[in-house]
Order: sequence, then C-alpha cells, then structure tokens
Amino acid sequence: MGGKKRWQPSVLVVEIAKIPVEGLPLDAEIPATALHLPPLPDVTVRTPIRIRGLLSRVTDQVYFDGRIEGVLQVPCSRCLEEVTTGFCVETRAVYLPPGSELASEVEAEGEELDLYQHSGNTVDLHELVYDQVVLAVPVQPLCRDTCAGLCQVCGGNRNITPCTCQEAEGDPRLAVLKRLRVPESS
Repeated sequence: MGGKKRWQPSVLVVEIAKIPVEGLPLDAEIPATALHLPPLPDVTVRTPIRIRGLLSRVTDQVYFDGRIEGVLQVPCSRCLEEVTTGFCVETRAVYLPPGSELASEVEAEGEELDLYQHSGNTVDLHELVYDQVVLAVPVQPLCRDTCAGLCQVCGGNRNITPCTCQEAEGDPRLAVLKRLRVPESS
C-alpha cells in the first residue's frame, strides 16, 4: 500500500504540535461513510476518498495544500443511464485558531483559501473533505456529449432506439404568440 494510511477514525485529525517545521505529508484513504454525506439523490461514491497533501504550520495557523480524489456514480441528466465519473480537486485551506474572525479573507499569493477553524490542539480535515466531495458532484452529468436523451412523448431512451414519436405542437391557446413579431429597434 506504499505510504498510504488505511482508514482509522483519527486519520483526518492531526495534532498541531506534531506538525514539523518542514510540514507533515498526508496520504490517506477514507470510506465515504466516514464523511456522513447528506443523502444525495442517485449519487453513489464508488471508491474510498483519497486525500494527499501537506499540512504546514505558521504560528497558530495551519495550512493544507493538496488534492482530494474519488469516483462518483450519477445518472446522466438527459437519459438517466448511470455515469461513472472521477474527480480530483486541488485545494488550499487555512485553519485559524479558535476565536478568529472567519469572515475576514485570508489570501496567499493572491489566491483565496478555504477557511476553517482548528480546536487549538488539533486540525480536523473532515469538514474540508466533506465540502470538496459535495462540490465535486457534477451539476448536469452526461453519459456522452452526443447523448440524445429520453423521448418526451414515450419516455424511451433515444440512444438505444431512435424514436418516431411526434412531439405535440404545444398549447393551442398560445399559438397566437407564434405570429407575434417584435419590431426591430433603431
């Protein structure tokens, strides 16, 4: 398994005092169930979530610079067939000490960082990983760019069988709007 840590309840909770000056490399896998994700309709996390990066400390702030990756299974937004899609999110976060104003923006080299708070003794990466996994769920996933979707009349998958259904013309009460012409403005 190399240097990768297998899931232990504390693998994402790191004691700040144990972060050396040169930083602490992190390479861990956790099951999605450990994140307590909200019920996402029709979304399944297919692999353990992998977290790789470096934790570093500057006075009472702790920085995480790394990536979070995994594989999701979601329905195609056009035909509802299952789509397996990987995600790899590069993330930079700063953990501020208790009592810090989280509303103030912290920047590093012009980049905004995700802001979290540590307990004073430990840094818990669960919230960061949770946020990045939820944000990685695609808004309109497609099984392929040329997906034909479902027939609006019979509901058949037009990727499997071309449909010969005739689409309805629409509400006849609105037919008058088709003849409406808007004059061009000068």
